[in-house]
Amino acid sequence: MMKTTNPNYFFLLLLLFPNFLLANAGSPMIWFSFLHLIWINFIIGTFESKFLLEKFNIPNRKWLIVAANYTSMFLGYYFIAPHFSFENGFPDFWGMKSRVGEYELGGFFIGFLCSFVATLIIEFPFYWLSLKTKQQGWRLLKPFFLVNLLTNCIMLLIYFAIVAFSAKWS
Repeated sequence: MMKTTNPNYFFLLLLLFPNFLLANAGSPMIWFSFLHLIWINFIIGTFESKFLLEKFNIPNRKWLIVAANYTSMFLGYYFIAPHFSFENGFPDFWGMKSRVGEYELGGFFIGFLCSFVATLIIEFPFYWLSLKTKQQGWRLLKPFFLVNLLTNCIMLLIYFAIVAFSAKWS
């Protein structure tokens, strides 16, 4: 007859050797950004398209505004923000390597600012192509800038709320 092992011994071993337990499953910032990349960009793009139509009376193709948000978020948050954060002396934009209380908000704000500028540059061609009637001058730029400023400020506040309580000012 075969004797089975008591599962309590396994848990006892885990308690005796805690280095086998890995708690590096990601920071709240990285998980929220993944949710942002997958679902929230669609909501933001839809909001921006609808806001352009209602507030500024600018007919546009919603799918191009949504595509612009996916493209700029992917490039901005996954490449541009971490790169410029790192270049300015803050190597951990996503908070993956920092312990609670060690994450530096200076890198967060530098990365976010660079990401916003990149968003404007990346999304403008999409915005231009989405317009059903081409605008010129300030009538073209004002809605684009204000809508992007509004949505980026909201996202900045959300991401800041995620990292603020476990971070330090640097």
